[in-house]
Amino acid sequence: MSEPMYAMQRANGEWLTAQIEGTLSLPVFRNAAAARRVHDRLGFLMVYRPQPLDSMVIERLKRQTPELKFWLVDEFAPTADLTPGRWLSPSEVITMGDEGDYAKSA
Repeated sequence: MSEPMYAMQRANGEWLTAQIEGTLSLPVFRNAAAARRVHDRLGFLMVYRPQPLDSMVIERLKRQTPELKFWLVDEFAPTADLTPGRWLSPSEVITMGDEGDYAKSA
């Protein structure tokens, strides 16, 4: 089973979203280490914590915000923002294995 992708979430359950290329986006990270690397580099992420994504979380986000797109952040880019990266489909965000086991309640 592979490690899930991660996104940033506040303690109150709010997910980090950003306008990327004019589109409401959920920045996602390849794994927990990538999320921590970017979290440590970008001060504005201080109030967020990396949380794993699974099919249940993604479906909930898509229901709440149908226009939301997923953006894979390049964790090695030396910039002070989230824009180096690429678009992902929701199915690319979901990892192989037992979907639904990774989510923490929002």
